[in-house]
Amino acid sequence: MKINYPSQSKLTIKIDNFANGLNTKYDQNHSQINVSETLKNFAYDRGALVSGIGFDSLSSHLASSAQAEILDRDLATIGSIERIFHFYKYDEEEGMRKDKLIFVSSNYQLYYINLYSEDKSVNMIRNIKFTSLPQAVRYRLNGEDVIIFTSPTDNMVVWNGVDEPYDVLDAPRISSMCLHYERLFATVDGEQNAVWFSDDLDPTNWSLNLEEAGFIELIDERGALKKVVSFGDYVYIFREYGISRLTAFASQSEFSVSNLFVSSGKIYTNSVSVCGDRIIFMAEDGMYAFDGLTTTKILEEISHGLVGQNNDDCSACYYNGNYYLSCKFLFGDDDDNCKNNFVANSILEIDATTCKLKSLTHGLNIKYISAMTGNFPGVVALVSPNEKNAFLPTFICKNGQYLGKTLEKVWKSPFTILTNGMEKKTLRKLSVSTLGDIKIKIFHDDKQHEYAIKGSKKPTILRLNIGLDNFAFAIISCDQLCQIDRIMFEFSVAKTIY
Repeated sequence: MKINYPSQSKLTIKIDNFANGLNTKYDQNHSQINVSETLKNFAYDRGALVSGIGFDSLSSHLASSAQAEILDRDLATIGSIERIFHFYKYDEEEGMRKDKLIFVSSNYQLYYINLYSEDKSVNMIRNIKFTSLPQAVRYRLNGEDVIIFTSPTDNMVVWNGVDEPYDVLDAPRISSMCLHYERLFATVDGEQNAVWFSDDLDPTNWSLNLEEAGFIELIDERGALKKVVSFGDYVYIFREYGISRLTAFASQSEFSVSNLFVSSGKIYTNSVSVCGDRIIFMAEDGMYAFDGLTTTKILEEISHGLVGQNNDDCSACYYNGNYYLSCKFLFGDDDDNCKNNFVANSILEIDATTCKLKSLTHGLNIKYISAMTGNFPGVVALVSPNEKNAFLPTFICKNGQYLGKTLEKVWKSPFTILTNGMEKKTLRKLSVSTLGDIKIKIFHDDKQHEYAIKGSKKPTILRLNIGLDNFAFAIISCDQLCQIDRIMFEFSVAKTIY
């Protein structure tokens, strides 16, 4: 006769620091319990789970309450907005700033507001209308600040913010441009196999000769030339499958090109952004940092959320030490946002120095993001709550809301089997420290349990009795006041001894 003697032990899982963040790289049963497999709208870089990025109305940051109503009304008449440009403008005669914020409508008409004027009504820039999406760069031409607009299908247009804009008829149809040592360097529409450059000290002179403007052809396995970036002493050419470097110090007869990097996947050139002493960008196989010579793969732990998504319409910018990327990001559980027609469904906030993810905002339709400087610093974003509504200009903040509505925040762990044996496991206790109201979901053996937890300065303890073979949990918050400092689960483990 056999007599079974159960041997009881206690197993505790405790997370008092959520800074390990998101990891989509590993199979569930091989991941650590203190990382998340799903992370939506939480920030965690300081250890606690708190509200991540939010979106305020642009008018609330730029105008008085009375003028904000006028600005909101005028912007609504424009409809969906495709791009925002900040035109830095200093008036020498009056000795004051006259910056403008420029909006591009869905039919490529340009509008503006005067940032330093009390009057924030929207004005149309007359005699400018593009046939494809324009880009812009500021330049000081003939002693005054101007903004230069280009598109792959239209003439270059120059505007000083006061007079009628004018076309530059001999400029190429530019798809990407940057200023470097007083020349404008550009990639052009068409074959996309050459870098063009303007005359020295005059980006509006495109007369092709050895003394003024010219171009350099690059034809190799790195593919089409997509974007030019001024970084340090060089112009870097981001191509479909690689990076080339253009040395352009003096006369064009001394220009030279060297090839630096070949990518195994297509580079998403809209993700390229200079971030202090490095450039950060995304390719089909994940994220990279580039220091001007060496390219390093970063954030490999989240690459599975990016790989397989078409991110041609991503956008990126650098602000206050952080790299911001709007993109399509797929969580393996329920992600309907990658199945619809969203331009991008996420914004990744990445520390540009450590190359670590700080927060991930998910679930809104994001068209474009861009950084502003001067007296109105911050990141602006064109956002819609779905695929039907117009894209509205917003200002990124840290309140975890979209235009006053709190975004749902989710942190979900991978599954764990807790032990390696066939022991009987029972969840006995849950303890959590949270300042805001939350829900805790317990997942096990194709079942789930949900518990509502009220915010408190003291830990909340629940006594439970849930038998299970595997285990995962999720923290869900719809409270703007959100700070989860630690969570602990206590299990009893019964092992039978013969």
